[in-house]
Amino acid sequence: MVNDHIRQGESGDESSGGRVNRRSFLAAAGTGTAVALAGCSGGGDDTVNIGGIYLLSGVAQALGTSSRNAARAAVDDINENGGINGKDVEITVKDHGNNPAQTIRSLVQEDNSDVLIGITSSGVGLSTAPTIESLGVPFMATDIGTPYLTEFDTDSYGDYYNSADGTAALKPNIFRSTANTSHMTYGIAKYVADNYGAMRVANMGPDYAYGEQCWEYFKAYSEGLGVDHDYVASEFPSLEANDMTPQINSVLNNDPDLVFTSFWAGDATTFISQAAEQGLFDEVEDVFDTIGADPTVYSALGDTTPEGIHMSGWYWPTAYDNEHNQAFLDKYDSMYSDANVPSIPGFTGGQTWGAVQTYKQVIESVGSLDADDIVSELEGFTFEEDPRGPITFDADSHQAQAPVTLGTTSFDADVPYDGAGLVDIQKYTITRDESLELLDGSGLGPGM
Repeated sequence: MVNDHIRQGESGDESSGGRVNRRSFLAAAGTGTAVALAGCSGGGDDTVNIGGIYLLSGVAQALGTSSRNAARAAVDDINENGGINGKDVEITVKDHGNNPAQTIRSLVQEDNSDVLIGITSSGVGLSTAPTIESLGVPFMATDIGTPYLTEFDTDSYGDYYNSADGTAALKPNIFRSTANTSHMTYGIAKYVADNYGAMRVANMGPDYAYGEQCWEYFKAYSEGLGVDHDYVASEFPSLEANDMTPQINSVLNNDPDLVFTSFWAGDATTFISQAAEQGLFDEVEDVFDTIGADPTVYSALGDTTPEGIHMSGWYWPTAYDNEHNQAFLDKYDSMYSDANVPSIPGFTGGQTWGAVQTYKQVIESVGSLDADDIVSELEGFTFEEDPRGPITFDADSHQAQAPVTLGTTSFDADVPYDGAGLVDIQKYTITRDESLELLDGSGLGPGM
């Protein structure tokens, strides 16, 4: 049976030490709202506990909610099929809150989470990584783009936590089930190189690390691919900006052929609607967006989405024709077709479902909930039943060798809402060796 209930965490001090000490230290922190889904009420020895942390409010609410929904669907599917090693699975999902590190501690120390999933922010992922390491619980990043999180070569790129310019931030118990910014920007750079060649390119992105990293990686990959673009403008509106028209007009005044953007969620909606009003899509040959391709964005825009621009994402529901993707879509639809959200998962859906199902197979393989055993098994592990096809977690970087999707916006797409979707979807993958060669001299790490 399925039980949903709301729980609120309490504030407390951070603990340290091994698993026994962690489990006995229950004065935990956590300010975010929590939603728990259980095979049956309660936890304990007969339950496998999964903790999730996502943005469930603010600019990324739609994405965090989509991830939570996909995780809940995976847990329900697992419980319907006998649980994990015969144990029911319970998942507790909390909002980032004002102190995400405390929220993560509360998931482990108060809610007794055996494994963790999240987070809806690259900056939060990097800042909380030391806390995750200290807790020792396996953590699967499902919504984080920064390549730094899975870059392990501190000799080449410097330790992010001990060097002012370090960008290698991998922690031993952190894995990532989705492609990262390095993958995403390579896919766009490759498409542009193959289909357009050198162009006058302008950038618009959110004014924080993610937007800046996307722009730097796109330029580095373009150079590595031998494409000599003329970069004519770069604008970074503040996160959650209500008015982007000054930056849009600045870009238009520089007469670009192509606009590269890295907006997502509410910012993608704001940019597209205001850029359409300013006539940007009529003035340029194409616009590319790194992770704006999401049903919630298109349904919010309705008929204002321009057709024929290119948008990418970590997952698009119709991009993968296999039985495992169909099983995920069927389960998602059965749970959310009557909800006030699109009844197809967002671009975080495939990797979040996959992360939970991966934990099931790994825990069953090692035969216990021992954190060290789970981490060891995950290194190099291939999950054959992922909606995106078989996914392998690199033993060194802990990065999933996952594809990214890049499609064209169209109102002819098969979607269960009034709005556009993606057609002509292409999938891109890249290896670490290929990335190292293309990024040579840029100082940027592949993170894969």
